Amino acid sequence: MTIRSLLESSPRVLFLGHQNADPDAICSMAALAELYGQLNRQGHADLVCDDVSRLAVQVLEKFSPTTKVSASIEGDYDLVVVVDANNTFQFGERLQSFQFIPSKTVVIDHHEPNPDIAQLSEHPIIKSDASSTCEIVIELYDELGISVSPTAASLLLAGIVFDTRRFFYATGGTLDCAVRLLRAGADYQTVINSLVSKPDRSERIARLKAAARLRIQVVDDWIVVTTSVGAFEASACRSLIELGADVAIVGGSPSKGVVRLSSRSTNEFYAQTGINLGRDVMEPLGVVIEGIGGGHPNAAGANGKRNRDKALAVSIELIRDALAKKLPHTDEVT
Repeated sequence: MTIRSLLESSPRVLFLGHQNADPDAICSMAALAELYGQLNRQGHADLVCDDVSRLAVQVLEKFSPTTKVSASIEGDYDLVVVVDANNTFQFGERLQSFQFIPSKTVVIDHHEPNPDIAQLSEHPIIKSDASSTCEIVIELYDELGISVSPTAASLLLAGIVFDTRRFFYATGGTLDCAVRLLRAGADYQTVINSLVSKPDRSERIARLKAAARLRIQVVDDWIVVTTSVGAFEASACRSLIELGADVAIVGGSPSKGVVRLSSRSTNEFYAQTGINLGRDVMEPLGVVIEGIGGGHPNAAGANGKRNRDKALAVSIELIRDALAKKLPHTDEVT
């Protein structure tokens, strides 16, 4: 079945995002719900995530304050649309046990595909060359002949601006999408303002703890660092790259039986080494933490159950082995 026929024939649709959903996930979900409403006027849509990031809440309140995101799944649905994720570990502890029916599940995502995707969905729309899931949603609007409203345009632009770090990781296709959204009525200045947020005290403390616990590996010209925090792994990663690391890998364990890994690298590192953090580092680390990992060349993560510290040690070995093929000399600083 086509995505059109699936949406048109489903009275109740669940749009499901990953844990601690960021603006790309939330904005994609909201825009997809609006798209569904255009195709199925009598349909009912629910948006569900196990927690939403503070920044995503801020964006949603600015452009679509009546949109509600629930933290739990209640009732039955005719169709499930997984957004900005492609494996069950990404949904968080509360939603991992949800029973998916592959024939009634669509996956819309821009991360590296999960090898076991067929067990989740028979209708995957995965484009790992897209800079954000919002880009894929724009393409769906075009393919289905649905006009993008000014509200949806602003939401989608916010997701793109966030995931590309204000177009730092943009492609020509990304810029083309942005122009189309502006022509559809997106409010660029308000989008930018909605994405401005000072980290709260707990996030700043997590960043400082990450720096205090830092372990540094110097491999020729590359600075590779690992550390651990209780939460805010992605934020800690970004701060360590800003401090001067070429690669940062942060492990978190927000609760018992839950392990999260986050990684970032500079564009220069990927361009000169070809090491893809999603494929070469986080996918194998997903096995170490008894979960699953993946992502992009410069930004990737993994979710699992245990072995956080072991995974951090293994991450260094994975990068060291990959770099050794080009760089024979390795030094360590702790």
